[in-house]
Amino acid sequence: MKNEDQPAMLLLGVGGGGCRLAASVRAACGAGMRAVGADTDALANRQAAAGGMTCLLLGGSRLAGHGTGGDAIQGRLAAQDDMQNLQSQMKGVRTVVVVACLGGGTGGGATPEIVKALGEMGIATICFATMPFSFEGQARRKEAERVLPIIEESADSLVVVPLDDLFKDAGDDLLLDNAVTLAEGIIAAGMTLLWRLLSKPGFISVDPERLHTMVLRGGNALFGCGSAGGEDRAVKAVEALRGCRLLRSGAALTRANALLLGILAGSDLRLAEVGAVMREVHKACKPGCHVEMGTVLDPFYEGRVELVALAFESWTAAALAVPQAAAAAEPPQDDIVPVRAGGRKVRSKSASKLSFGATGRGKFKGVEPTLHNNHDLDVPTFMRRGIRLER
Repeated sequence: MKNEDQPAMLLLGVGGGGCRLAASVRAACGAGMRAVGADTDALANRQAAAGGMTCLLLGGSRLAGHGTGGDAIQGRLAAQDDMQNLQSQMKGVRTVVVVACLGGGTGGGATPEIVKALGEMGIATICFATMPFSFEGQARRKEAERVLPIIEESADSLVVVPLDDLFKDAGDDLLLDNAVTLAEGIIAAGMTLLWRLLSKPGFISVDPERLHTMVLRGGNALFGCGSAGGEDRAVKAVEALRGCRLLRSGAALTRANALLLGILAGSDLRLAEVGAVMREVHKACKPGCHVEMGTVLDPFYEGRVELVALAFESWTAAALAVPQAAAAAEPPQDDIVPVRAGGRKVRSKSASKLSFGATGRGKFKGVEPTLHNNHDLDVPTFMRRGIRLER
């Protein structure tokens, strides 16, 4: 695929776990995918670069390529140090799929900073964020939970993937190496869907503008997959999708206001099977759910039907553009979050208080954060302590 023919979309892995997942997705999609990794660990960067990804070292002057040691504050500062290098990779990009594993230093610290910067550049962002296994301890889980609302504030769409949910049906005999491979494969399926729908369309395609708009209006989302072969494979694939734990065993489908559905199959896919899938999916969704569907024909899926779904609960079909004349006549108040033409949220002054960036203004802009006992006092107390506020 020539560069000028590539979708204006980029995959960005942040931190060691995020870079590994991004490398898995790129391996599945091939060299046609635009993928960048950003990490503070020079060794991990070299390993990712061996797979053909463009890799950026964050905080090299601060950390000398040794990583953050699990310190999210160092991850945040490293992202600030080298943000310009990352921004230089965004030429021609309109949508970025960010993938990060939360609970550690670079993933938890750098991801909110990067997503915020991309939003300020006018780039639509959908962030896949994994939550740590329960056996990794409460400290890592609390750190991940603390970061989630900060990412949510800046990302257009946020997909949270609890790693524990991937293995509840796998049994006690699952080897660790197999578990990691399984996790990467399932998560990669959700992200790969976006590229396959654009680059390998079948009977029905999803054009880049529709996908861009869905991301802008998406909000929080869940994703899952289901597959089946043999007789009645279309209906059975929907049954498997409804039983997917990542979709809360079908509850996410019944609550979703919008659904992005990919039907992946080989050249033996029949139009009647597409119709059967859509009938069953509409039965599973609530009335009025907006469904965008695309098909992917790939020899890899010969003999079976695989479904991958992104379910957006807070998606709205309301017109989001603000008339320019009205916006100029009446500036937005601090407690209002206006919207740019095309659906992108503009962060208000009050919303910016939830950011993970430097809070100084004027001559204090860009100053180092206020640190006490390894805590960043510039981050609101309720976020540092993982306290959830009612919306």
